[in-house]
Amino acid sequence: MTVHSKDGKQQTTKLERIGKLAETNKEIVFNNLEHAIDLDLLRESYRQLDRKKAVGIDGVTKGAYGRNLEDNLQDLLKRIRRGGYKPQPSKIVEIPKEDGSTRALAISCLEDKTVQRAVTAILTKVFEPLFLPCSYGYREGVNGHEALRALMKYSNQNDDGATVEIDLRRYFNSIPHSVLMGVLQEKISDKRFLKIVEKLIRAPIMEGGKANINMRGCPQGSIISPILSNIYLHFVMDAWFNKVKGTHIKGRAEQIRFADDMVFVFQHTEDAQRFYEVLPKRLEKYGLELHKDKSSVVQSGSKAAAKAYDKGERLPSYKFLGFVCYWGQSRDGSWRLKYKSRADRITSKLNGLRKHLDECLNEETHSVIKRISRVLKGWINYHAISDNQKRVSSFIYETKRILFKWRNRKGGNRKLTWERFANLLRGTNFPANFKTTSMFATC
Repeated sequence: MTVHSKDGKQQTTKLERIGKLAETNKEIVFNNLEHAIDLDLLRESYRQLDRKKAVGIDGVTKGAYGRNLEDNLQDLLKRIRRGGYKPQPSKIVEIPKEDGSTRALAISCLEDKTVQRAVTAILTKVFEPLFLPCSYGYREGVNGHEALRALMKYSNQNDDGATVEIDLRRYFNSIPHSVLMGVLQEKISDKRFLKIVEKLIRAPIMEGGKANINMRGCPQGSIISPILSNIYLHFVMDAWFNKVKGTHIKGRAEQIRFADDMVFVFQHTEDAQRFYEVLPKRLEKYGLELHKDKSSVVQSGSKAAAKAYDKGERLPSYKFLGFVCYWGQSRDGSWRLKYKSRADRITSKLNGLRKHLDECLNEETHSVIKRISRVLKGWINYHAISDNQKRVSSFIYETKRILFKWRNRKGGNRKLTWERFANLLRGTNFPANFKTTSMFATC
């Protein structure tokens, strides 16, 4: 965040100074962070909020809050300074998952989102210098593609090794507050700032029409949850694994983590087995639970894949970041790790499209197709990677077929042929081609 003085010159903000201190001295413990929550930070935090997001229980939108922004922020800052700020209850929305279960998302009120974003900015400055290269989720400058690229690189280095895929049962809702606050206290001694963090993670949740204090976990959907989850897993998993791989593991070993989605790649299967055996105890120590039905040790490596193929078998696949990871042959006949979009998520996405279009039969055709095109482009940008072109092309085609049927179901419209429908799509900038993102590491 940059602030300009009256003469137009840039001023160094409190947030930037915190970041520089954290970068230059990784052992520093911050004892005065609350002062960084000022009008400039709150104003910028408000500005970054998405006005299209769902509103909280008070029904206040970004536009309504912004009509009297300065007075509202002044009042908010006064309450924070005197310790009188109290988050309002969050409402819970259940989002369906591919396996038939649901994921609970917490929807906070706009003012609480503003505070969450401000506190998140400060925590990011404090802890970002500590995060290891294995962490890719919710960090500036890295993304899911980088994580997939790293996984392919490390996996292809091993001839006959193993990969450990792990799933944490209800991770975000399992983080014990007392242990999390203890982790934060290793870098922050400012009790007033820590009190604000504690208020945010203990903010009430509306359940059955009643507001109950959140006693455990950092609800998904909360702006502050991603940074807190990264901080917690940095101490519980990343730093620990980085230490033990140099003392208790014989061969190469690498971790790739995106939020709570993580895999571990081992040169030797015996190292992977020993790691997998001690992992539940490590997690239990910090209040977490391994989902054993979704976690396993799978054989990997080019030689292992070739041996399995000679026997008429295939190495087991596993899931990571929305893709199925499997061993396949390159054009030259060698074996390497490949990715393809998960079939269950593609089916869920297409079913969601059908349901959405059923609700749009009375909307104007061009506006609906343009809206779908924007969503489709986002999906393509993520899924159009090496070895996955066929599934992307198939998804685009199926989307066209669904739109074609929807258009010809609309009442009062002349039926279109496939050729005329194709012309209609071209007029709405519907994606016809896509660029493939390489998953091969350059170094």
